[in-house]
Amino acid sequence: MSYFPHTAGTSSTADTRDTYEDEARDKFAEDDTDVIFGVPPSRANSPGSPLSARSAPLSPSYSRPGVTRTITQGTVASRISRVVMNPERECAEGRHEEKMEPPAYIKKYAYHFFSPEIKPFRALVLKVLVGVIVITTFIMWAAAPFYWGSLWKANHYTDRLAIRVVDRDGGEIGSAVTAFLLSQRKKFGLGYFVTSPSEFPTDAELSHNIVQEGAWGAVVINAGATANLASARAGGNTSYDGRDAIQFIYAQARNELASGSYMLPMVTAHLNAITDTVGVQSVASFLQSADEAVLRAAPPSTLSSPVGWNIVNLRPYNQPVAQAITLVGLIYMLIFSFICTMANNGAREIISPYLSNKAYITYRIVAPLLLYLPLSLFFAMVSLPFKVSFDAHFTYAGGFFLFWMVMFLGMASVGLATEFLITVIGPKFVSFTLIPLIIANVSVASLPHELQPWIYRYGVAMPFYNCNRAIRAIIFDTKNDLGQNFGILLAWIVFSILTNSVTTYLYRRKAVNEHMKDDGEQEKDIALPDGRVV
Repeated sequence: MSYFPHTAGTSSTADTRDTYEDEARDKFAEDDTDVIFGVPPSRANSPGSPLSARSAPLSPSYSRPGVTRTITQGTVASRISRVVMNPERECAEGRHEEKMEPPAYIKKYAYHFFSPEIKPFRALVLKVLVGVIVITTFIMWAAAPFYWGSLWKANHYTDRLAIRVVDRDGGEIGSAVTAFLLSQRKKFGLGYFVTSPSEFPTDAELSHNIVQEGAWGAVVINAGATANLASARAGGNTSYDGRDAIQFIYAQARNELASGSYMLPMVTAHLNAITDTVGVQSVASFLQSADEAVLRAAPPSTLSSPVGWNIVNLRPYNQPVAQAITLVGLIYMLIFSFICTMANNGAREIISPYLSNKAYITYRIVAPLLLYLPLSLFFAMVSLPFKVSFDAHFTYAGGFFLFWMVMFLGMASVGLATEFLITVIGPKFVSFTLIPLIIANVSVASLPHELQPWIYRYGVAMPFYNCNRAIRAIIFDTKNDLGQNFGILLAWIVFSILTNSVTTYLYRRKAVNEHMKDDGEQEKDIALPDGRVV
């Protein structure tokens, strides 16, 4: 075995290598108790010396003009540290994982799957596939039930949907309706509560409160409901409409699933029940007390449907394509940002070995943001041909600009989170984190937290939840919390920048320090008898 590693240099250096090695062997055999090639025995026999332990493998070497240098194997600590998981090491040192090469006697494109010649490769493939099944099953069982749980018992929490009951009538109809609705405040019911008419003197003020999420809805028994019915019967008012007695006010676009699947069906059932009961009682009382002339003069509508109700939808969910923007589109947004993360990971390996720590950390922060800026614009433009109303609250141009900013901040908030994950666990396993990240966000964006168990209250701080609410404010003119929504998204971005910077610095500093030791501190100069240094 050669005591001197192959030297990268000119052809003349290569030609004289064997001569130096022969001289070294002879000198080493003749005088192993004295100075070896000008090197003290303590140094020559040290574990790090290339003249010790003939069986020890030697590191690759490199040359520089005039001097040939040999790099030793390094300390035990540096060798142990190489097995510690450090996704930034290969980037910092410019290394790439070695691929498993087949023996020379194995031919390519010549065997079937169960051929004995490729048994090692078949075992490796099966090992990888079994590992994928195990990890995916674990993630499946851990993440999927979490989303199932967000929808599981939504009908058990409907009593948390607050509904105002405003009695502006003060008569028999108002009293009967109020008493009945309050009796439905129970499990599997709705959260009815009485609100004084003086708190909201006009319907406009009450409507504003509903839009601003003071309650999910309001049942209003209109002023003079009882008196108007009696007057219509007595005066023969044929234009009387019993539906003017009561109105239910709500904003569907606040959450179309909660409104359409839970609140509105229950309110409909309750109001139909009480208006039918009140109507029957009213007709029976009228027939008993009225004389024949009054009975003949009473309009048919005051007898067939004396009390009814109507719906006032302040913010209708009248843009079906909004479903693609407020929920499914956010999943696509996360996937697009994840694609950027994977592409950026491969691209930065090209330049990473040549960047200082400061330059590399700056690149890790700036490059993704520069990717998200045009991509979020193009993603926002997808909605333009489908006539999404960006002018519900702002101007059309202003609304679209805000929508673009929501997409950009949303993409940055989730994309930088995946940048952090790929730093910590590496590109091999980062794809397994995509499903938990999606489910953690989607679970709190589909239903309001009032219809979910307490554990889902974390949703108010999640990117999808705030993107969802910001988009609804822009295209439906629901409650405007854009300042809060943007603030939370920016907080996620800042948090991801900090954590990404710290972890990148720690991982890369360790790798760079080890690389510098290998290239500097552990270099040994060995003098030959003729004065040459190797």
